[in-house]
Amino acid sequence: MKKILSVILSSFALVSCVDTVLLPDDKTVEEDFWQTKTDVEMMVNGAYSSMATANIQSRLVVWTSRSDELNVNTALNNSNLNQIYSANIQTTNAYNSWGDLYAVINNCNLVISKSESVMNIDPNYLEGDHQNNVAQMKALRSLCYFYLIRVFRDVPLILEPYKESSAEMNVSQSAPAVVLDQIIADLEEVKNNTLSSQNVSNWKRCGYFTRDGVYALLADVYLWKASIYGDESSYDKCIECCNTIRNNRINAAGGQRPSAFDL
Repeated sequence: MKKILSVILSSFALVSCVDTVLLPDDKTVEEDFWQTKTDVEMMVNGAYSSMATANIQSRLVVWTSRSDELNVNTALNNSNLNQIYSANIQTTNAYNSWGDLYAVINNCNLVISKSESVMNIDPNYLEGDHQNNVAQMKALRSLCYFYLIRVFRDVPLILEPYKESSAEMNVSQSAPAVVLDQIIADLEEVKNNTLSSQNVSNWKRCGYFTRDGVYALLADVYLWKASIYGDESSYDKCIECCNTIRNNRINAAGGQRPSAFDL
């Protein structure tokens, strides 16, 4: 019998705090770091790398699957997936953990918090570099929170970095509407600060958040808000974001309508 994956929500609701150490084991002493443009870029790359780990990617696949997509081979010894398929999810199930996503969020918060100060130290780190890096990190953080509220509903909303292992890790959960408003505010703030998709020709066009990528995420967020909360104005916002992406591609093509692949 096919099971609806949303039954996961009932067990996820039991989680009430950030239950993992968010600081990396090889945490660099802060006063010796954040000195150069390279330092910031290394942390930006680290945030993306942490998002690409197998632990996170496998969770995102399971969390976003529909009932007929999660075709579990019950003959295999994978109790975590078997619990989901049988709608008998235990609190120890590995897919209940959100710690890895909060590690990404903390990396983003670190860059957002420290990027500006580097401009006062390294003359090669310019305002445009700072705005682009902060925009990428706010977009990546927003993506993490967008996954979290759709799966867990109420989650801790953490906007400041953990810099010390003694910092309080038990954080109250916020309602999904509160987190959603923060996501939208962040994306609206930075949507034009990332590099234009048409000006990036190397791997960063697909590996980083570009301007069209931020607009695409914002469109998805508005669409979700409209469908869940019945907010008709969010449908209009979604359309505006999609039209912006479309127009950017048309302008980049010299006024010619791009192919469906390019869009």
